[in-house]
Amino acid sequence: MEFAGFDWDAGNRKKCQKHGVSIAEIESLFVRIVRIAPDLQHSMTEERFKAIVKTDAGRNVLVAFTLRRRGESTLLRPVSARFMHQKRSPIMKKKLPTLTSDAEAEAFVATADLSEYDLTGMVPMRFELKPKDKSVNLRLSAQLLEAVQDRAKRVGMPYQRFIRMALERALHDPK
Repeated sequence: MEFAGFDWDAGNRKKCQKHGVSIAEIESLFVRIVRIAPDLQHSMTEERFKAIVKTDAGRNVLVAFTLRRRGESTLLRPVSARFMHQKRSPIMKKKLPTLTSDAEAEAFVATADLSEYDLTGMVPMRFELKPKDKSVNLRLSAQLLEAVQDRAKRVGMPYQRFIRMALERALHDPK
């Protein structure tokens, strides 16, 4: 998912910082793979998402956000952010409740221990912030290219991004 930057104003800054997550910390979360799910209850006027990601310090953060167009650019607008509570049990059993208003969602996020909820429906997503200005030409067999395109389609991304992410993973793998 590509975006040109973040959309901040006094309203969303205050909501996001309310639970101790800094603006810089929120922005740094979106340079890694993020697990996201649609936030259907809050997508009445615009499409919203929930994201869960680990900070550099190892704490899980839940961020509610939307994407907004500003001219030719798409900006990521965080709506709310909070640290998830740590539990000893790695098993999350409760289903997320259906929330029908922003007020209900804010009250839920402010009081719930999110580590108790089943978040398995969330999908890994990589956000693309930095422009890619260099290109590489590769010669692949038709069979390999078809396999790459098929796998990329199954995970829901363009095959060029799939190849780039495979290269990035290979470089970051400590082996």
